[in-house]
Amino acid sequence: MLEPDARAALTEQLRPPAGYELLHAVGTTFTLDLTSALAIPLSFAAHRVRESDDPIAILDAVRRAADRVDIFAQAGQIVASRQASDLVAFLEPMVHPVTAQRSGGLFHPKVWILEYARGSDRAYRLLCSSRNLTADRSWDMVVRLDGTPTDVDQPASAPARDFLTALPRLAVTPLADDRTLRIADLAQRVSRVQWEAPGDVREVVLHALGIGRPTTADFDGKRHLIISPFLSDDGISRLAPARSTKVHVVSRAESLDRLRPETLKRIVPYVLDDAARDTAQVDGDPLEGLHAKTFVLDRRDGSHVFIGSANATNAAFTQNVEFMIELIGALPRIGVEAVFGEKSMLFQMVVPYPATGGVEDSDDDKADHALESAIRSLATSRLRNTVVASDESNFDILVESLDSAHPPANLQIFVRLLTRPGNSHPLPVVAGDSVRFEAMPLTDVTPFLVIRVVDTRGEERSTVVRAELVGDLPGRRDAVLARQIDTPEKFLRFLMLLLAQDSDDGALFTAGGGGSFGDWGADGVGLFEALVRSVGARNSGLDDLSRLIERLQADAATTVLPAGFDELWAAVWSAHLTLQGAEL
Repeated sequence: MLEPDARAALTEQLRPPAGYELLHAVGTTFTLDLTSALAIPLSFAAHRVRESDDPIAILDAVRRAADRVDIFAQAGQIVASRQASDLVAFLEPMVHPVTAQRSGGLFHPKVWILEYARGSDRAYRLLCSSRNLTADRSWDMVVRLDGTPTDVDQPASAPARDFLTALPRLAVTPLADDRTLRIADLAQRVSRVQWEAPGDVREVVLHALGIGRPTTADFDGKRHLIISPFLSDDGISRLAPARSTKVHVVSRAESLDRLRPETLKRIVPYVLDDAARDTAQVDGDPLEGLHAKTFVLDRRDGSHVFIGSANATNAAFTQNVEFMIELIGALPRIGVEAVFGEKSMLFQMVVPYPATGGVEDSDDDKADHALESAIRSLATSRLRNTVVASDESNFDILVESLDSAHPPANLQIFVRLLTRPGNSHPLPVVAGDSVRFEAMPLTDVTPFLVIRVVDTRGEERSTVVRAELVGDLPGRRDAVLARQIDTPEKFLRFLMLLLAQDSDDGALFTAGGGGSFGDWGADGVGLFEALVRSVGARNSGLDDLSRLIERLQADAATTVLPAGFDELWAAVWSAHLTLQGAEL
């Protein structure tokens, strides 16, 4: 239990069981890195794509997942690299900035609820962790529960159902109606799922905090282990009531130093040993630093282990949206001694920390907190991007504030399009005010904006927000796709990925060499055969291919389509339309 060498990558845990495919995935995170989010669709792709570093294969995986994945993240905590990839355009439908309902609260859960299909069979998975969707390399915790559907409501699944149902209500920009309905339908199916308890666990209890459900977590016990990077005195009191005889606390040095001396008298504080290193290094980049949140307590009825997103602070249980899983089992297997005894691997990674407490935030700390609070507040204000044609091939975007914000007067606040890093304007903060971004190509149209805030010290913070997009242009993402597919070889690779069966034994297409159609070669399945097999089939990929080819043919300067492909495609598309019309 909680062995540091029991490693699990998030992307591995998201992968469908053998023989299954993803139907729907809903994930939540406090901080979201859009570049890291691009890795999520790869988790659901076929093995040949997951193991590929081919940008065309990655593009296809992200495109396919757009209607099957929803990611909710705290508004003001979404980030992207300055030169964001074109592929971020395919994340637009699935990324939803949200905010907690309670004043001063944060949206802080790190949970994934997934539905898979194999024919008419369904399988479910719930991942509850302390891991944000970023490239951070800290030590984290995760619980994976696999579930099977039943014919009746399962009371133990009610928190997961209510959690899913609440998510669209928290969005800053309303979700599309079809997405809200799909999440609601998933929530009802999840309510009938029976979750399998992990080994050494006799009962599993789900806790969804901050969505209107009563808090049922009981932390009463005789012995406690608290693992949390952030602490507060009232949080320690909540998690380890006064009657507890021994309280071990593993945290960060700066968090322990901020506790009151009287709190430190009743706990045994530890920090990670600087010598503790991840034995499974990735490209020489080991795990380091603590981000895990786990509470273990011993009672007469056994041990209770809480794992999830909540820190050992009072705000986590009174203001924030959080999600935790409680595992109940026998003391010898999952109790404090089993997890943190002197012979445990976890205990070998920590050292006692001689905290004296009473350290207060410095002026810079307070200014940093104010800056972060200001940008989160600005990110919850609704914005609208209206697309206006400026000439035949260029467009303007009018960015309008739908709400009036009241930021501190000492801040400079700027806004830019995610796709245009070198062009910014002052952010309109009064409802009805607007700024205009002019003369951009279709591929730069986006609902994603970057807000940047600078204080009097010159310190700055930035975040990505998602505006309501009005006047979006048909084929915009097809144009982004066409910009990526700029050679005949890339076109052929994408075509075969588009038409291939989503199975691990499918073969990737290889351009060049002799083959089944002129100079177009194939490894396993030929291009001609793949096109013929898709003719007339529903959801075959030919409709998507048609839009891409139409855009490529419209560009007189393009040389992307292989020689002779136009004639083949005309025959294939005509046959496809004829067969589909015959089925109607």
